[in-house]
Amino acid sequence: MKTFKGSFLILAFLFYVQSTVAQPPIRIIAGKILINDGTLGFIPKKYTATMDSLDKILKAHPSDTSTLFYRALLYSLSNNLTARPYQRENGALENLIVGKNQIEKAISLGMMSIKTRVLRAQLCRDITYRFTGDESWMFNKANILDRKTQYNQYKELTNKYYDELSVEDKNNAWNYQKIKVKEDYPIKQ
Repeated sequence: MKTFKGSFLILAFLFYVQSTVAQPPIRIIAGKILINDGTLGFIPKKYTATMDSLDKILKAHPSDTSTLFYRALLYSLSNNLTARPYQRENGALENLIVGKNQIEKAISLGMMSIKTRVLRAQLCRDITYRFTGDESWMFNKANILDRKTQYNQYKELTNKYYDELSVEDKNNAWNYQKIKVKEDYPIKQ
């Protein structure tokens, strides 16, 4: 009986460690990379321990491409349109830029899987969305011009990355073309 209890406790501990620290299962669905954990939407609280663990690993090993990828993915999912719908919400743009820098670093270190490139395009698309909520009364002309320039740069990058993915991944080319950024910057001067 003691061995059964001991085995059960070890199994419960391993399950807990696996569920809080392990890499989340991911899938590409309709041109977007998502966590495939059985939930309908991303629940950031569910991944708090994972984010903390990834941050600790990045402090110790800043060139770990797998950790950079998963941390950038969590930045994307916790700061995208679904998670934080208001375009000018504090911290969302900054977090997305951190995620984009992390995925760019992973790519520069040699991580070139299709999932990595989909995440890079997705982060650029999420960043572009953050510039669409600009109300003209909030900014002066210099701010508007600067934000328009940034919007157009990220829009161009997004569309370039999705075009590259369409050529490489022909089975999902239609999905990539469908989610490209087609809108112009909202404030006209």
